[in-house]
Amino acid sequence: MGGAPADLQRLADRLSRSAWHNGVTLSLYDRETGRETHVGSGALDKRTPYFATGASKLFVTAILLQLCEEGKIDLDMPFLRYISNTASCLELHVMDRVDRTDQITLRHLMSHRSGLGNFFIYKRQARELRHMVGDGVDSSWGFEDAMQRARSHGAIRAPGTGERAYYSDTNYHILGRVIEDVTGMSFARAVQSRIAEPLGLQATYVYCDPSDSRPVDPMSRAQHVHVPRTMASFQADGGIVTTSRESMIFARGFFEGYLFDKRILPRLFTWHPMFFPTEFGAGMMHVQVPWWMTLPYRLRFRARNFFKPAPRLIGHIGLGGTLCFYAPDHGVYVAGTVNQLVDPARGLAFGLRGVEDVVGRIRAQYLRDARLQPEHAAPLASHI
Repeated sequence: MGGAPADLQRLADRLSRSAWHNGVTLSLYDRETGRETHVGSGALDKRTPYFATGASKLFVTAILLQLCEEGKIDLDMPFLRYISNTASCLELHVMDRVDRTDQITLRHLMSHRSGLGNFFIYKRQARELRHMVGDGVDSSWGFEDAMQRARSHGAIRAPGTGERAYYSDTNYHILGRVIEDVTGMSFARAVQSRIAEPLGLQATYVYCDPSDSRPVDPMSRAQHVHVPRTMASFQADGGIVTTSRESMIFARGFFEGYLFDKRILPRLFTWHPMFFPTEFGAGMMHVQVPWWMTLPYRLRFRARNFFKPAPRLIGHIGLGGTLCFYAPDHGVYVAGTVNQLVDPARGLAFGLRGVEDVVGRIRAQYLRDARLQPEHAAPLASHI
């Protein structure tokens, strides 16, 4: 275990004093030393629940890979094979008067290459919906509502074609239903039994009850956003509640093989450009930020090495500045949030700064003080 280094804690305190933040939190784990580092300020610390939003998609990916191991699904089969009530998905992908819904595989959905529009933020009406959420206007929807909205937006390209991935919450809304129909349990129960319980996560769950006040509300600029019915509607595409420390533990479980055979992971690393500098594989993001894009945030965060390449990350970011990543070139996990809907890049920059500090000063100081060698890194179970 380890507390926050002074510079990183001062940065967190400075962010939380801003009118745009009610709190920030970051948890990191260094595989070389076995050391945890935690930063928290304002209303958030390593044990405070927050909405994981888009980072929830890693939980979906983990369960799908478990189902693959169990022989219950095949990622390259059409998703309709695993949906018990296909009526809600009829003519979901129609383009040039051709219905290609039955051509969409699970891998297409996981990779955002299904060609389906985004029921939440795709066209003008959906953008207005997103803005309403940012303004605190609460609403709710179910699976059929989301499918009808996606159907009305229309398909954007044939499944699996083109080089780009097009982000669509519709994809993971469908994958959540696949998990429910294949496992015979709710998505919330699947997360609990397949992820939270095996990893010993006590504060990680799917937000289902609008009266649940445990998670800290996100901010939209200087406004607190309380939209519990909306958050309860997301489910698989953004409805996980977690803490920075438990999200970090989940990341370790995901990439170190505690949830499924990690040897399958390289088969998911076929990256397609999404929005620069982000690429998407099957179920996760790959982020390599060029040094020049980090300058505004490194200046703001008072980093020392302005021209140093930013750490490469694999995992997921989410609306509200949430992040759950592994930096494979450095052996560091990072998870947390800045809890701000308007500027999610701020969360990514905060996480990159944390990784750089771990790789630099924190690791060096710890190895000097404790005289540890890399082989002394602690196993996952000792940190639960």
